[in-house]
Amino acid sequence: MTRHTWLLPALAVVGGCLLRNPDAPRFFRPASAILDATPEDDVDPSATGRIAIRLRGVRSEPFLRERIVWRVSEVEYGLYEQRRWIDLPEHYVERALRARLRATPGLRLTNDVRAVALRVDVLAFDDVLAPTHAADVALSVALEDPVRGRLLARTFDARVGIEDGDPASMAKAMGEALDDAVAQVADATRLGVQAHGASAGDRRQPARGARVVQPGHR
Repeated sequence: MTRHTWLLPALAVVGGCLLRNPDAPRFFRPASAILDATPEDDVDPSATGRIAIRLRGVRSEPFLRERIVWRVSEVEYGLYEQRRWIDLPEHYVERALRARLRATPGLRLTNDVRAVALRVDVLAFDDVLAPTHAADVALSVALEDPVRGRLLARTFDARVGIEDGDPASMAKAMGEALDDAVAQVADATRLGVQAHGASAGDRRQPARGARVVQPGHR
C-alpha cells in the first residue's frame, strides 16, 4: 500500500481543480441619469390639459435576464458568465420610462383603463462587440387608444459607444443608451396622442352637483 500513497496527494490536487468554484459573478447597473432621479410614485396627480397615458407592464425577450447579453452580429448572441445586472432590463426600462413620461409636457400617467395604453417590449439591452463596441437598447412600442385604435407602432433604437473593455464602461454606456431610448419613446408618445386628441380616460367628469348644458339649450 505504501507504493500507492503518493497517489493520494495527486488525487487531492486533481479533485480540487475539478471542484473549484468559478469566479464570483460581478453585478452592474446601468448608469442612467433618469433612473438616478426617479421618484417612486406609481400614478401622477391629475393635471389640467395633460393627456392620460396608461403604461402597461414592460416585457422583454426571454434571454434578457440578469446575465448580460453580448452580441457580435444580428444572428450571434451570448451570455456572460460573471457579468450580471442587479435587476432585470425590463425593470430598468419601465422605471426610466415612467420617469420620462412624468417629465414630458402634456402627458400624465394613470391607471385608468379608458386611457391610451402604451405597450413596450425590450428587444435589445446588449453589449455589442462588433463591428464597433457599443451599448444597444431597442424598444418596440405600440400606442393604443380604446376608441380610435392603434396610434403608433414603432421600434426605437439607441446606441452609445463603449470606450474600452471595462464592464463598468459598458454599464455607463448602457445607461446613456437607456436614457436616449426612453426619451425617444416619450416624445413619440406625446406627438402621437396630441395628433389624435385626448383619450377617453382623460375626459373630466362634471363636478358633483354641476348642471350639464346640452348644445342648443340654455
